Amino acid sequence: MHLTLEQVTIRRDDFSLLASGTFYQGIHLLTGKVGSGKSTLGEILCRVIEPVDGRMTCDGIRSSVLSMQFPEYHITTTTVMEEILSWKRDPDQVLETAGLQGRGCHDLLTLSRGELKRIHLACMLLGRYDLMVLDEPFAGLDEEARYWISSHLSDHRDGIIIIISHDITTLPSINHLWEMQGGVLSDIGEIPGALRSWKNPPPLIRYLLKNDSELSGLSWQDLAEAACRIRG
Repeated sequence: MHLTLEQVTIRRDDFSLLASGTFYQGIHLLTGKVGSGKSTLGEILCRVIEPVDGRMTCDGIRSSVLSMQFPEYHITTTTVMEEILSWKRDPDQVLETAGLQGRGCHDLLTLSRGELKRIHLACMLLGRYDLMVLDEPFAGLDEEARYWISSHLSDHRDGIIIIISHDITTLPSINHLWEMQGGVLSDIGEIPGALRSWKNPPPLIRYLLKNDSELSGLSWQDLAEAACRIRG
């Protein structure tokens, strides 16, 4: 199973995007500054928008889903129960997974953004998709919910998962690292080898790499273990 981009191009006013590379089965992290084109690339990968040039080929990908940063963009109904049923999911299972039992009859607009996001992500994670693109899945969630998502993502190893995120503190185990710079996609490589080739790592990663040569990955367990070794 793979998804390959060959000189895929988007142009919008004074912004342009250029992407080449192959996403194989596993969990990928896509990083980059705000406005670098990460969300646009996610929309291209799920065919929400079509590129103006280049080619995208899929092998073994029969279904895909895009989770946008703001959960209200996904609302299509008025109540929690109706929203869950629109995904063709079991309401009891979704509410239990999201930790929101007893909220099925509530108006969606009475939920906090974090609760709404938990419903949306539970509906998505309880499905079976060959390709999942999650744009800032941890944004607006408390620590418990972030670890909940990370745990569920770790259980979805059969397809391609692409996480677009600035929050690297609660990630699942990442297989491959990508970076967007000025609209250009860079394939940094497989983890952990790619960590030393990361041109613009977050401050925490820079600190750990500087002080701990044994940083083995980007999962929250890897980061915690590296931090403990430094303190020791």
